[in-house]
Amino acid sequence: MSTPPPPVQRLRLRYAKTGDARWVGHLDEARFWERAFRRVELPLAYSHGFNPQPKMQFAAALPVGVAGINELLDVWLLESDDPAVWAERIRGSLPAGWMLHEAVEAPMELPAMQSSLRLAVYEVRWGPELGVETLRERVDWLLAQTALVRPHHKEPDRTYDLRPLIASLAVMPGETPAMEAMMHSSPERSGRITEVVAALGLGGIPHEITRTTLVLEDETQG
Repeated sequence: MSTPPPPVQRLRLRYAKTGDARWVGHLDEARFWERAFRRVELPLAYSHGFNPQPKMQFAAALPVGVAGINELLDVWLLESDDPAVWAERIRGSLPAGWMLHEAVEAPMELPAMQSSLRLAVYEVRWGPELGVETLRERVDWLLAQTALVRPHHKEPDRTYDLRPLIASLAVMPGETPAMEAMMHSSPERSGRITEVVAALGLGGIPHEITRTTLVLEDETQG
């Protein structure tokens, strides 16, 4: 079995996934990007082994139904070029619901984004049937708790404490109820915004969630 040639360039894409695209699951999203890169003949680097895969890494998976407006994806290439050239080719191939903001060159030696992710920021918006004051009362109640024991999303027989994973919660200004949530994230533990909404007792009221920002370790130290 021949050894795949090594990559010579690492691109970091910042993109949006909104509208109907927010219902695309993580595995299908990875396949979506692979197909998009192939359509524009991006010179993808591949992993070793019997089933080589394109060398791509996401900063963090989005829960199904959650939009993202500043998502991050690294992709490794076998040929080097101006990132703006790659961006133009990719941008023109994307369907509705997907938007590429920028592509920049990332140092090859940087660690994986998953290991560098420290914070994720979300906006949650409800309809006027909730009421801003009710939301504020719920948020104040949650922030006053020293612990929020929740069932583990993968192992319902296990529990965990959600409270230390919440960096901040704040009701956003305006006449309709909206909240900004900043969640801690690390390779060991990450706060789930859907669990915060459930802990507030507001999961049954129609709402929309958007991840607005992903903060990597070097950015928190900057």
